Amino acid sequence: MKRIPSVSFMLLILIVLMIAGTNLAHTASQSVTVNNVKINYIEQGEGDEVIVFIHGYCGALGNWKRVLELLPREYHAYALDLRGFGQSEKPGSYQLNEMIEDINAFSQELGIEKFTYVGHSLGGKIGYKFALEHPDVLKAMFLIAPAPAHDFIPPEQRAVFLDQMMMVFNSPEVLRGFIAEDFAVPPSEKDMDEFINDVMAADPAAKKESATWWIGTNLEPQLKDIRVPTFILAGAKDRLPLDLERRYANAINGCLFEVLENNGHMIPYEDPQKVVDLLKSFIEDEIKQ
Repeated sequence: MKRIPSVSFMLLILIVLMIAGTNLAHTASQSVTVNNVKINYIEQGEGDEVIVFIHGYCGALGNWKRVLELLPREYHAYALDLRGFGQSEKPGSYQLNEMIEDINAFSQELGIEKFTYVGHSLGGKIGYKFALEHPDVLKAMFLIAPAPAHDFIPPEQRAVFLDQMMMVFNSPEVLRGFIAEDFAVPPSEKDMDEFINDVMAADPAAKKESATWWIGTNLEPQLKDIRVPTFILAGAKDRLPLDLERRYANAINGCLFEVLENNGHMIPYEDPQKVVDLLKSFIEDEIKQ
């Protein structure tokens, strides 16, 4: 008989898939309206190689602060707040396809012909779908601890699971207790406060609607159809099982896969230099050749 994971266990898995955000103090944010939604973003660098950074569940563009500080200026980087999150507009509708089309429209509005997609956690699952829908605009895809590609909560458990999620993500006090256990090295109090502020800034409807398609959308059978160069980076101390990440990497033709032994789920926080080094090597070796 197939064993169904408990709701409480899967909730713990969910928590480690969150994206921690901090304010990018040295880069002024901008906004652009696409699909009738104002999207908040930051931009740095002036090179020909364009990179678009996408955060994950209940996160914000500040998640990429440490990575962007180390990224050489010859890379032209953008980091976005998804609709309903961070400082982007909260239109009330937050379907997966809407977020994908926002990213595509964003690139068109800013005149970006091709770019490397970098996604963390839920941004990874969005990346899978983006690569399937818009491969023509992608040079490559670099995913960090991507959220499960399959529908990982059984249908009969989803309502209870979502209720428990909302109890956590709408309560700063409850959230603080979970976050403290979800880093290989606990974050500072300053980072903790900024992370909680990002979660609380999200539209409650965005939290629930995006979580609904996250746990209920199965993209795994389509991974074999991804045709852009892909790299998946995972942390050995992540509660998300490594065999899942390997399974997804094996399903994508030619996908590179690497595990950081001393990192958990929050790799952009824990080892931003390693992220930058691997991203640079990936772009130089796999894209520029």
